[in-house]
Formats: sequence, structure tokens, C-alpha cells
Amino acid sequence: AEAAFERIVFALQQYQREDPAFHSYDSKYDQFLAGRVQLSDGELRGLALFNDPAKGNCAACHTSAKGEDGASPLFTDFSFDNIGVPRNPAIAATADPAYFDLGLCGPDRTDLMSRSDLCGQFKVPTLRNVATRKVFFHNGRFNNLRDVLGFYVRRDTDPEQWYPVGADGAVQKFNDVPDAYRVNVNTSEAPYNRRPGMAPALSSDEIDDVIRFLGTLNDGYKLPQ
Repeated sequence: AEAAFERIVFALQQYQREDPAFHSYDSKYDQFLAGRVQLSDGELRGLALFNDPAKGNCAACHTSAKGEDGASPLFTDFSFDNIGVPRNPAIAATADPAYFDLGLCGPDRTDLMSRSDLCGQFKVPTLRNVATRKVFFHNGRFNNLRDVLGFYVRRDTDPEQWYPVGADGAVQKFNDVPDAYRVNVNTSEAPYNRRPGMAPALSSDEIDDVIRFLGTLNDGYKLPQ
């Protein structure tokens, strides 16, 4: 039975890969990769910042290059990460200070509860059609790309912008991750490898350019006639 199930899954996987209805890959960026259209200056700057490991470093997880077989980029490497997204007070469950969504290790799944190193990790999503979304991150904490990118690059340089500040003036950083698992938060890769007082990895103008590039990932681009 297990072997039959695996064959069914494989067949479905191949069908989804081969049927264009499942992946049109007709965004402006796809047409750019195919040499059919040019990106604007702002979009090109955004692409460079997206790929630059010392700047946005987005492509480290959201792969932007074609595969070795020429397959269109999916803009995810299917990995998991913990980036310390702020708690979302709009979620009713968060009224309980003891409640935490720990992603890979619970509470909705229990098979990895013993893997404390995975607690707080969530799957890296694709960025295709990201400019059409209205909510972002696993808990829906942000509702526009400018805030998302601002959080990415200023999470560590200006944490008081994103997290509560206690009566003692201390920033309650990574407040949606239990104390025991805050060691799992990604603080080593750019743009998270910053400290208060340092310049963010991207300026406001550079964030605008990255947003321009992200807009090229929307499906349904029509080539100029």
C-alpha cells in the first residue's frame, strides 16, 4: 500500500510539473530570463540587491536563478527558518502569554516536539505573486511589503520599531518565541547580522527598488506588442 501511495504521489508531482496550468511562469521576470523583455532600471537595481549576499541576501533562501535543468526559479529553497517575527496581537490565542506557535515543533504537529533546535522554524515561502498578498509571515503580522522589508533590515538595528518596550526601557525582542528557543532565531546571516546603531543593510530607496523587482514576479505579464 505504501509503494502504491508513493507512485500516486510521484505521478501527481510529474503532472503538476508538466501541466502549464499549475505553473504558468509568465511573469515579467520569467520573460526577462527568456530574453523577451527588459527590466526597468529600478527593477534591475532591486534584483541586484535581492541577490547581493551583503545587502538583501534574499536569494539565499528565495532562489532567483534557473535550475541546472533550466527550470524556472521557484523563489524558495523549501528550507525552514526562524526569523523572530513579532507577536501578532490580532490573533486571539496570543491573549494567553503562554501560547506560542512553534512551527515545526508544535502545537499543531507533534512529531518533532523533541527537536528543540527546530522550535520556531517555518517554511520559506515562494515569492511568486508576493506583491499581490495582503498578509505576510506565518502569523500575518504585517500587511504590506514595505513593512516586511523594513522588518528584515531593521529588526536588529532598530528593534524598538518592531517589538514592545518594557517599563524598564528594555526591548522585548523576539517576543513571539519562548525564551528557551530564542537561540534558534537567525542572527548570523545578512541582513540579520546587525546591532543597534549600525546602518541597515538596505536604505529606504533600496527597499523601494526591491519592491519594484518583487512586482515582476506576478503571473500574467503581457508582452508589449
